[in-house]
Amino acid sequence: MKIKLPKTRYYGSKRKLIPWIWECIENEKLEFNSVLDLFGGSGVFSYSAKLREKEVYYNDIFKFNYHIGRALIENNKIKVSPSDIDYLVTRHNSIRYQFKIFNYFKDIYYPDEENRQIDIICQNILNIRDELKKSLFFYLLFQSCMIKRPFNIFHRKNLNLRTNNVIRNFGNKKTWEIPFYDLFVRFANEINDYIFNNGGKNISYNFSALDCPINADLVYIDPPYMNQKNTHTTYLSKYHFLEGLVYYENFIDHINFKKKNLEININSNMDFENRTTFFINLQKLIFKHRNSIIVISYRKNGIPSINDLISFLQTLNKNVSVYSNKYSYALRRNNFEQEEVLIIIS
Repeated sequence: MKIKLPKTRYYGSKRKLIPWIWECIENEKLEFNSVLDLFGGSGVFSYSAKLREKEVYYNDIFKFNYHIGRALIENNKIKVSPSDIDYLVTRHNSIRYQFKIFNYFKDIYYPDEENRQIDIICQNILNIRDELKKSLFFYLLFQSCMIKRPFNIFHRKNLNLRTNNVIRNFGNKKTWEIPFYDLFVRFANEINDYIFNNGGKNISYNFSALDCPINADLVYIDPPYMNQKNTHTTYLSKYHFLEGLVYYENFIDHINFKKKNLEININSNMDFENRTTFFINLQKLIFKHRNSIIVISYRKNGIPSINDLISFLQTLNKNVSVYSNKYSYALRRNNFEQEEVLIIIS
């Protein structure tokens, strides 16, 4: 069985921590056959559960992430062919193209020619009837769009960071300039190698965490990190552009023209993005799934504090185990140490 995990450019991804997370879970000697990943994100936890032959329910509030989940988790056999890539990047006479990205997002995220290409690729994808293939194609587009962005996110209008002819200590200008076709070939080869059938019925869902009606033996909760510095950028701000691509037909109606980065406000939800309501909603979510094994990924120095969170968990009259793992990640010239905390309620 494969042991490698999909590469991800997703902010807050647990890819490097997955082996440790499963080591902690296995240390508890818990029995479970199904897994619900409520904040699915990049899908690495769900995929690692799929590798372990669990029945996996991936969920994320964002539609673009739902497509990632469907391509990686729900999909058991559909792969991307060279002819698929040719179709994606070609302008077809049967489609009357619009150029919304080119017209509205000039000099914000990508050069003009790439904006035109994104317009064409998006409409080619939406013309596909096979839903799994549509998700696979979106996966290629999302990965390519992220890798072409400084820091892989969209919360700032900063195309100049890519185009200015200066010495940089971040990013990879050579990668930024790779054509979409070549990136599609690269990411198609990657995802084709990840697709497999684990014998279970794995499903991708698109609910807010609190509204998700799905239950499972084990529920994994990896909410947005609410730091103590009161400097929180929402996931919608980071990835609104990708969400807008999924809603290509009507995203213009949701553009916030007051913001320089023209943020697209689709699927905006503050349940876990507002520091005043975060803990209340986290308590609601935990209580909702109190009859399942619950695994929470958290960071030390977040809000609420670890002590406050554990105090609440102890009111459930269940076993609470706490694990911690210090790790570092690089940002520009500096290394920042974080402490990941894993809480298991059984």
